[in-house]
Amino acid sequence: MSMTSVARATLAATLVCTSEAGLLGFDSFVQAHGRTYQQGSEEYQERRALYEARIAAAEKQNSDPDRMWVAGVNKLWDWKEAELKTLRGWDGSSQPETSSGSRSIKAHGSFLQQKEDLPEDKMWMDLTTTKHVKNQGDCGSCWAIAAATVLEAHYEIHAKSFRSFSAQQIVACTPNPRQCGGDGGCKGATAELAMEWVLKHGCAEETQVPYEGHDSQCSEAAPALMMSQIMNDEDSSPALGGGAFGMTGWETLPKNQYEPLARALVERGPVAVSVAADSWFSYESGIFNGCPKDAIIDHAVTAVGFGKDNSVKYWEIQNSWGDDWGEGGHIRVQRHDTDSYCGTNTKPEVGVACKGESAPVPVCGMCGILFDSVVPHFG
Repeated sequence: MSMTSVARATLAATLVCTSEAGLLGFDSFVQAHGRTYQQGSEEYQERRALYEARIAAAEKQNSDPDRMWVAGVNKLWDWKEAELKTLRGWDGSSQPETSSGSRSIKAHGSFLQQKEDLPEDKMWMDLTTTKHVKNQGDCGSCWAIAAATVLEAHYEIHAKSFRSFSAQQIVACTPNPRQCGGDGGCKGATAELAMEWVLKHGCAEETQVPYEGHDSQCSEAAPALMMSQIMNDEDSSPALGGGAFGMTGWETLPKNQYEPLARALVERGPVAVSVAADSWFSYESGIFNGCPKDAIIDHAVTAVGFGKDNSVKYWEIQNSWGDDWGEGGHIRVQRHDTDSYCGTNTKPEVGVACKGESAPVPVCGMCGILFDSVVPHFG
């Protein structure tokens, strides 16, 4: 077992103990998380019923001798389903209404290579952005945070230094006329739309437009103007939009295929991926395998690598629910290195398609993780 595996196992054992201690009762949970429900009130009773149902489900999961992951009490355990949905709400399947032509690349020649030459593991955990997990709060901004996180990672890889990208500016400024992945802003959009907006307009840093966790007015002018003053070495003219910091385009990887995602992680860097995350809220540690083949895509996250723990392969995923969720804000999702774990998304209108698009679509990978992946280009 590698040092990473030992650390994971130790963490998992610690978290199991923590979870069992946390299963003592709802009043302890209320006190621990600073809830203000009045005991005996209708809301108190509703939240308690939710909590106790999740306790029962967790005990069932954790009592399975063949389990690959541990369910544990966390800050989400008394949230209603409608509230949990605010943590999701990303499409990822649809292209922007207008693309950037040759700069939005749809294929890459290296993906034609054989998967046998891929390494057994690849991680980008040494990057600054993977050490700082964002918390979207109750704003459905996962699509913007995933895009900002991936852009930060690729900028760091390209420039050998870190700069932040304002998820709040992306939330506020990205147009969504076709209502792809939601109604825009905190009500959902897509990573493709985010990438296209940043490519055309640039992006402020977090210090310029800090994250607020709610919809706000677009404040693109000043930061974009500041970045446009950076000179392009090739023609000595002001570099506009994403070109100010080296972004040359973005790419949607081939759908439901293992190799393009794995190769992009090896050759390029972290990737924004779409997932079905409705059952993630109770995850605490381990390799998650709790999604059936049929999956309703509704969330955007960042794939930061892949590896193997003993004999079980997994994708390393950075979420946007804060570092007090999961394994330090991360989740390991079971990885099938073939395209055989496939099903159907029967409700794409819930979080996958643009308005009016409801035809079922195929999805592959645990939690539909191979369905749609987006990666920027820097050069």
